[in-house]
Amino acid sequence: MKREFQSGFSVHINNMLDHRALMGRDTRDYRKHLDNFDRFCLKNHPGETNLTQEVAFAWCNDAKGSSGVKRACIMRNFARYLTLVGNEAYIVPQMFFPLHRIALPYMFTDKELENFFVATDRYPSTRNPILEYTIPVIFRLQYACGLRPQEVRQLQRLDFNFTEKTIYIAEGKHNKDRKLAISSDVMEMCKKYDRIAHEFSPDRIYFFQSPSGNAYSNSWLSSNFHKCWEMGGNGTERGSSVPYDLRHNYASRVLMRWVEEGRDLSVCAPYLSAYMGHESFKATFQYIHMMPERLTRTGLTCLDGILPEVRYEEST
Repeated sequence: MKREFQSGFSVHINNMLDHRALMGRDTRDYRKHLDNFDRFCLKNHPGETNLTQEVAFAWCNDAKGSSGVKRACIMRNFARYLTLVGNEAYIVPQMFFPLHRIALPYMFTDKELENFFVATDRYPSTRNPILEYTIPVIFRLQYACGLRPQEVRQLQRLDFNFTEKTIYIAEGKHNKDRKLAISSDVMEMCKKYDRIAHEFSPDRIYFFQSPSGNAYSNSWLSSNFHKCWEMGGNGTERGSSVPYDLRHNYASRVLMRWVEEGRDLSVCAPYLSAYMGHESFKATFQYIHMMPERLTRTGLTCLDGILPEVRYEEST
């Protein structure tokens, strides 16, 4: 049972959480931190109903370690909500937040990619007999379609249209649904897997369904990715890789292929942006800076403002 907020900010906290829920935003992280804020105010600022600089700073300074930045982010967004509904509130200045630059993802060599998928095909049989079929398909599908890890994990059987050769991605990041056209060979792979999985679990909901009847977890996907990476003989000399890098490499290789074909990236990139479910074209153009010399020759890397700084609050 969730604890009821009791400080002078209780009504506003509840209203903000309801507002985020209506906007389709996750509230669990905010509820946890605002519950802490509510307890703090109840103890140290009883009766206070105005979010002043003193209150905001006191709670942020009470944090341990790096969680102070997270608290400042919560306070900033809480204050922005309060002003939005007509209340006065101290908004923590943006200058208080460190700028977070996007780390370059791990770019696979052709050999590493080949080694990885060969390893998935040799995944050892376990007590879960469907697993040796699941591993090769789930990672190939993620790479072939540039899917986010959570998107490929949470795919349902109903999302696949084998006749139209499309996959429907429901409730992707930024609440953007999209329908993806899939190549014939990838769709045939999925169709064969569906027939096999149906023999083991005829009533399954998720396309890749765990023995518990749920979608596989993120830790499961990550663990098996690293297992196949090691089985393939790929080392860590150039750094470590994660399942999300399959999506990054998909985007990078699509762009490189377009460059080799002489296509105009400023015309083609918006299509890639829509396919991958990016919130804006800028997110797609970030891959330009990850490309070798043959891609940077396009001149797009010289465009001012094409890569914005990523603020902490935008990554939450």
